[in-house]
Amino acid sequence: MSSEFPMLNTLQKLVRENLNEGCEDRSKVGSALRELYKHNRPLAQFYYGLLTTRADHLLEETDLPSLEECFQKIDRLEHQPLSSHTFASLFWDNDHRGIHIAREELQGGGLVYSVTLMTRSNLLKQVARAEFRAARSQPEPFALICTVDDWIVVPRDQIQEIPKLFLMLRVLVALHNFRYRMIPVEDIDTADLGPNRPPKENETLIRLCALAYQGKLECTRVIVPLDAVVPNDMEHALAYPLEEVRRLRSSHIDGTQACTEMLLYQRGGRLIMDDDYSAYLSYKSLGFKRVPAVILGKFHAPGVDILERGGEELIPPIMVEIRSSRIKEIALDEMEMLEQRMQYLAPPAPSQVQLLSKIYFEFCHLLERRKKKEADLHAFLKRHPMLIDAHVAQVHSEVRVGAFRADLVLRYRQSDKRVLLIELERDDDRIFKRHNRLVDKVSHASQQIEDWIVQIRRNAETMPDWLKGEYTAEGLVVIGRSNQLSDEQKETLFNINSNRVVKIVTYDDLLERLNRLIVSLEETGT
Repeated sequence: MSSEFPMLNTLQKLVRENLNEGCEDRSKVGSALRELYKHNRPLAQFYYGLLTTRADHLLEETDLPSLEECFQKIDRLEHQPLSSHTFASLFWDNDHRGIHIAREELQGGGLVYSVTLMTRSNLLKQVARAEFRAARSQPEPFALICTVDDWIVVPRDQIQEIPKLFLMLRVLVALHNFRYRMIPVEDIDTADLGPNRPPKENETLIRLCALAYQGKLECTRVIVPLDAVVPNDMEHALAYPLEEVRRLRSSHIDGTQACTEMLLYQRGGRLIMDDDYSAYLSYKSLGFKRVPAVILGKFHAPGVDILERGGEELIPPIMVEIRSSRIKEIALDEMEMLEQRMQYLAPPAPSQVQLLSKIYFEFCHLLERRKKKEADLHAFLKRHPMLIDAHVAQVHSEVRVGAFRADLVLRYRQSDKRVLLIELERDDDRIFKRHNRLVDKVSHASQQIEDWIVQIRRNAETMPDWLKGEYTAEGLVVIGRSNQLSDEQKETLFNINSNRVVKIVTYDDLLERLNRLIVSLEETGT
């Protein structure tokens, strides 16, 4: 029997009905999902993953690799990862199956893939769950399977004895094979992987790749400003079919992040792209400012963030195309022509509710990430201060006040003459100790902000000029999660906040503030 039964659409419809008590009204899904997150985070995260997955890969059992191939290729899933959410449908063991795969980072390095197996006969009523590691620095426990009581470690030599676990591993590797298709060297001359083949090879790129594979050239994984990258063959870029860019660009985007690494090299002070035009043009059309890449050989370019140095193992799969015989410099007017072509592909601007809902669930995902730092929370709140207050005019980071620095300072309209000083602590820190007394860290943070407020009132010299003046200053300590608090502790915290200039809130309180803003906009139809 064929696998031609896409499970994803069926499951997404069921999730919407579950969230809306039998109604598939999409306009209410976001609100119901945010409400579910307060009570059942794992289920809300799973539902969100299903609803945001855009592609359903229809597999046949013959597409699935052997156990030996799985073990050979599993390490590749660390540096050539799947998207944060991936889905596949197949017919196996006399039933249609749907498999959802979520990718997470591990503390200490590496990735873990959480796999959920569903059947057409049971859909979401009964599922199987497993986890697989792709982490060279900490490869064990490699496989875990979820039982009614707990997660159980399954040794590698026993995976094949558990059919569902073996199936989930094979689907995981099969999807990786699909995303990163390998071309035999002998077939390169005849390969046609692009919709519009340029006429001739890029000899420079081939030579640099050969040196890298021989261990004679360093490769560097980077985040690079897109404006610093130019196509080697501008004629091909200008002639590239726009419908192909529209069709392919979802494969280069993971949620809101650029995920396809372009292969670059430096020539004449510029970073040259001649590997994957669909990725480059997708990023251009979506307005990305910084994108992932691997640079072959030495380079000197401002604004490049270096992630990792190594050899040929860092080279992403190459989109093999035939290049023109003429290498020509790119004129400025051609770049302008390319920018104008990309404007045609610009997606329609999302509504305010859609934008804020996206920020809400991205913050939920960040809070649930196993590998995160205070700096990650700091950076997110700096980019999205509406989680704290939607009326802020400016956000300042690492502001010197006295002998210390405030993590964030929210500055309101000049006519308000008001600022909010914020100290960020970890989301897994406790707020209370025995007898519902504040832990020392919270007391110290609150006192520190109060000292800053005194400095501002006195117009201390150790402050930036924009902070000097007759400002009304308030403070906020953000720490912990609401589910760590008992009802009595929540009431105690409410009473503390009602009598202090410096408030203490959890990261869940920030989510609730944003949720109230979204609900208000939904009610007004904004």
